[in-house]
Amino acid sequence: MELKPVTTTNTFSLTLQRPFNLRMTVESHGWCQLAPWHWDGGNLERTVRIGAKAEWARVHQPSEDQLLIETSSSNTDAVSERVARWLQLDWDPSEFLALCDRNDPDIARFIRSGGGRFLRGDTFFEDLIKTVCTINTTWKQTKTMVASLVTLRDGLFPEPMEVRTIGPERLAEECKLGFRARTVDTVTSQLLDDKAINLDGTARESIVDYQYLTSLKGIGPYAAAHTMMLLRDFQTLPVDSEVSAYLRDRNLDPNNAQNAFQHWGQYRFLGYKLKRIVDQENWIGD
Repeated sequence: MELKPVTTTNTFSLTLQRPFNLRMTVESHGWCQLAPWHWDGGNLERTVRIGAKAEWARVHQPSEDQLLIETSSSNTDAVSERVARWLQLDWDPSEFLALCDRNDPDIARFIRSGGGRFLRGDTFFEDLIKTVCTINTTWKQTKTMVASLVTLRDGLFPEPMEVRTIGPERLAEECKLGFRARTVDTVTSQLLDDKAINLDGTARESIVDYQYLTSLKGIGPYAAAHTMMLLRDFQTLPVDSEVSAYLRDRNLDPNNAQNAFQHWGQYRFLGYKLKRIVDQENWIGD
């Protein structure tokens, strides 16, 4: 992704209140590979919608307790809010940590080293549509679909009313969404009609939950669970081919995936995903 040149760059810092590691957060799942994100191993950047404008923002972590943010926007408060959502800076892991101390000390060390968060988009709507783009396809095709959506809006992920305007035919043909085009179009309309989302794509969390999402045509258990995970509802494990293979390798039945991680209670997804991460040699801390 090439960001448009600007004449002014505003730089400011955020003081971190809890252990946080930018790399651990960004590389926690594949979102950093999807447009409009760009990650070079040290700098996270993307085009961001601030009001009616398309701005850019770049995040770097120069020290354990500080993030450095550069942006083309003069509205640094709005950019700070976006960064906080992307990186889940407000998450308090203390309850989960107590469970980790009992269930898996390696995960506890990982959390205390700044891990445990998952990169998110600007809004719930962005995360939901990107999740739909992962269904029954390859990761390469997912990246192509998302990049095409972003290209249609000059580097910004489209808002709900923009998706409605694009329509299922263009979503299928220009963005290569295939059968997902109808799902995206239908789901977007239903979310707006139910007032489950605001016009900017933020969720009304009093309405949006796992049961509501699975009631939407085209949203199955995996997509619902994965999207709710990014709203920090970790109680349902998103079972896909990767999870199923992981369970079979351990002589566990993928059909009983939720029971296999019941010792994590409402943190099933975190227990599963962070166990996989810390088991990778390059993630294990001192």
